[in-house]
Amino acid sequence: MHLSHFERFSAPAFFRISGFFHNIVAAQRQRLPKDNFMRVGLPLIRSSAAVLCGVALLSLAPLACAAQPLQLEQEAESPQVEVQPGQEPGQAQADEYVSAVDLLPESTAGVIRIPELPAFCDAWERTQIGLLFASEEMQPFLDDQRERARSYFDSLNRKIGLKPDDLYEIASGEVTLAWLSFTDDKRRPYALCVIADIRDRRVEADQAAEKIDADLKAGGAVRTDVQYGDETIRVYRTKPKPGQLKIVEIALTWNDERFIAADRESVVEGVLDVVAGKSPANAFSSRASYQQVLADSTAEIDSANEEQATVCWQWYAEPFAMGRILREVVEYDRRDDLDVIELLERQGFGVIEAVGGVGVVAGERFDVLHCGVVLAPGKLTKAARMLQSKNSVRLPIPAWPTEDTGAFFRFNWELESAFWAAESLVNDALGEDLFRPMIEGIRDDPEGPQIDIARDFLPNLENEVILITDNTMPAGPESDRMLVALRIKNADVVAKVVQKAMEVEPDAIKLEVPEFDVWRVERGKNDSDDIDAQLAALGFDENIDEEDTSPLLNHWAIAVVEGQQGDDADYLMFSSHSELLVKLGKRVRAGETGDRLAATERTKTIVAAIDDLNQGNEVTYDSVVHPSIALRARYELLRKGELKDSDSLIANLLRRIVENDEDGEPDPIQAGKLPPFETIKAFFTSAGAFWEKTDSGWTMTGFLMAE
Repeated sequence: MHLSHFERFSAPAFFRISGFFHNIVAAQRQRLPKDNFMRVGLPLIRSSAAVLCGVALLSLAPLACAAQPLQLEQEAESPQVEVQPGQEPGQAQADEYVSAVDLLPESTAGVIRIPELPAFCDAWERTQIGLLFASEEMQPFLDDQRERARSYFDSLNRKIGLKPDDLYEIASGEVTLAWLSFTDDKRRPYALCVIADIRDRRVEADQAAEKIDADLKAGGAVRTDVQYGDETIRVYRTKPKPGQLKIVEIALTWNDERFIAADRESVVEGVLDVVAGKSPANAFSSRASYQQVLADSTAEIDSANEEQATVCWQWYAEPFAMGRILREVVEYDRRDDLDVIELLERQGFGVIEAVGGVGVVAGERFDVLHCGVVLAPGKLTKAARMLQSKNSVRLPIPAWPTEDTGAFFRFNWELESAFWAAESLVNDALGEDLFRPMIEGIRDDPEGPQIDIARDFLPNLENEVILITDNTMPAGPESDRMLVALRIKNADVVAKVVQKAMEVEPDAIKLEVPEFDVWRVERGKNDSDDIDAQLAALGFDENIDEEDTSPLLNHWAIAVVEGQQGDDADYLMFSSHSELLVKLGKRVRAGETGDRLAATERTKTIVAAIDDLNQGNEVTYDSVVHPSIALRARYELLRKGELKDSDSLIANLLRRIVENDEDGEPDPIQAGKLPPFETIKAFFTSAGAFWEKTDSGWTMTGFLMAE
């Protein structure tokens, strides 16, 4: 869209698109200009999700995997050779079993290593989550899910021939899952490989292989046996269906030591070459970023002194390489001109070299403890300066969040710098220098709010952001609530900014609250249709179904709240529910300290654990989560089949990501068989997390408490 197009807007219509507050509303309602939003907004959400899902997948998937005892010297009876003092991660002694990470090629983009599957299974059963799954109350639901899980994991079977059940039966020790990049292969730019230690389980491996053979052949695969050195590789190929470009290929081989499966024959051959000494080992495991991530994460785990814990997983990923792989895995068809992964790399986010971590299970203090690293050792440039977080002394939780708060999150971020750093990202994405003109238009339009964001708003933001969530019972569509509080400097100036913004918002209503001004915005009120008509007349209407254009929030509220005393914190508060904002805002204004989150015993337990783990007492992020509160409303809505009707931000996001299946099944997971939340809430122990900024990136720590 050319800059001259902006001259045709009335002030309210212009502000609706370009205003600071209303850019949020416009994005929620998808009322941005068609060229730019469809070319930038939707691909940004989808492609960014590929990168973020890479981190999330590698963070969470190991929870289903296996482990080794933390005190390795007590496990002399185990045949698995582990890292010895002075060894680099992944390095093995001569003539001993070679770890799978030492066999992987240099093209490896992501790895989940499970040091010992049987040990983890034993440890997991001792956690509260494991006890929950074993409880009598959960069995009706879990019995139904087992068949569904088998059907779901058939997709893994179709990729590499192995199912999780197979791995459980054949693995006597280490299991490693790896994603490999093949950037020159446009049709198949990645490969998936699994390597399992099967020593002492050769009979089970033979049986699994025959079962796999029967399943694949029944699915139409044609098997070819390839002799490769001393080993035989079974290669299965399926005939491409009409219009299908990718050839489905599965390759398997096994001997007395290991089982290797991949969706590309050459990957299996490459692993066998390393085993046979034809190719050098440690092509991947000698990577400096892998060694640093694993070493730093392990050091943090060791410092927690959870001597009885079991090491469950080690994981590593290069975010952008994994983002590209996951984009192919989910078969996202990018039909626009914008490659968001390349955009982020151009804008300096490639400074993030790697992410990874180590997790332990069933310790004395923690059911689950994860320590990880985001490795970004270079200088932040261009839009990557948005990541400019800062360590601050970890302060006590403020008194105004109440004891019924489900989750408390606090971020220390250089907000003003981050805002201006976004300029190059926006301009690069749109292909035009629109960022500054939009900001200037908000300031100079005589019919608009005339807000000087650069002078009046951004300089008055402190570097602290608080997000809290709660819910009301009994569970209903309006139960889930959230509130964001930005700490501010000059409350009077920020209040005037908010007032000007709300005066041109057609859906805004000022509530009658004596203590402070509260504005509630509800979609579809007042003359918003007139503005929509103006936008439509200029060609900005979206040719998208109404279902796709529903906002993430149908209503929200905003207010500036001053603390009781001059030295108390002042906040700009934004909430999904005006009732929550008024309730907590009044506590800030009155300086109330009763019924506060920080005074509950479970919160004190989390804070004490963070105190012990965060020895420097400085963080860029910290959080306290009580799942027994945070999950109760959503769980009951799910159990009753009413979650789809929830008006919460999370539910609306899920509706955009996951649509109903084609058959329109009202309860596809049979959630009605779940027990009432009250009968199982004791299994949901509290959790905490914190991040620290370092010279080479960030460290991240998260945990679930034991009993």
